[in-house]
Amino acid sequence: MNISQRQLRMFTAVAQEMNFSRASATLNISQPALTRAIREFEAQLGVLLFQRTTRRLTLSEEGRRLLPVAQRLIDDMRQAVAELRAPAAGLGGTVTIATGTAFGCTVLPRVLLEYTRRHPQVRVVLRDDNSEGITARVARAEVDFGIGSIIRADVVLTAVKLLDAPLGILAHPGHFALPRRASPPCLARLPLLKEADDTSIMQLLRQHGAGIVAAMERGVEVSNLATQLALAAAGVGVAVLSALGASHADARHLAFVPLAPAIRREVFLMHRFDRPLRPAARALWDLILTELPRAPLHERVTVAAQPNAEPQSVTSTSRSTPAAKQAAPRSSGNRR
Repeated sequence: MNISQRQLRMFTAVAQEMNFSRASATLNISQPALTRAIREFEAQLGVLLFQRTTRRLTLSEEGRRLLPVAQRLIDDMRQAVAELRAPAAGLGGTVTIATGTAFGCTVLPRVLLEYTRRHPQVRVVLRDDNSEGITARVARAEVDFGIGSIIRADVVLTAVKLLDAPLGILAHPGHFALPRRASPPCLARLPLLKEADDTSIMQLLRQHGAGIVAAMERGVEVSNLATQLALAAAGVGVAVLSALGASHADARHLAFVPLAPAIRREVFLMHRFDRPLRPAARALWDLILTELPRAPLHERVTVAAQPNAEPQSVTSTSRSTPAAKQAAPRSSGNRR
């Protein structure tokens, strides 16, 4: 079956506009020609991509499945052409990465300042997400690479462990007297803020600290790190996060106490094993490894990666934890 880039562009234009008239104007072709081309594309595929009524146009189930694939193929071709046209003296194109807020606010500013100075022709796109979303974006090849804990990957990833950080509680010492040892009995007496269910921190807590999860149910639920820190600073409650989250500039005047017994979150650089990094993405990947040891991280964060760190082949489908503990050496987001 020969599917052309032109067919994919017409399909994505209609899917984005949900209107043949507007899509035809975007593509600079006539509406009858676009309608005919889409019907021929559907006949070629043997499925309906759109559900049509007299008043409404919607994507069919098959169309919804095809759309992200078509967008990725178009973007890949655009990237390839951009790199071919890039000046010989430097890199070009677009690099898209998914990251959590904590890493994005503490490590990436220094990295991107240097990267954009070295490679002004490269456009960088950041997608803020939690670790489950980051892993999913990497698995679907929506981004060049991701930075977060590896959660429920259904494909093999190439990963480098960047750091690990203990989970703990964070509060303003003027509002709450934090215990020296954040054990479950002490935590039960504190007004803990509740983590969103899809964060890597909540997944770790469910695996290792069920009592903490129960105590958090009474608190205000928040999914954004900046809001979480603001609520902790105001005395609304006590945040449960990692030392990476405590590295945020807004947390510098707050007190952090690690949980006891210790629970540690691991953070990785990751990309799809079957999609090698393009030169511009590889340059950013390498610069993160180089700059990470100099990042303004909380004293309890342990930096694991070194420049030129050897990647590992990992998948989390067979593991019960988000960390890549079973990763074998290979030679080759909550917004937390």
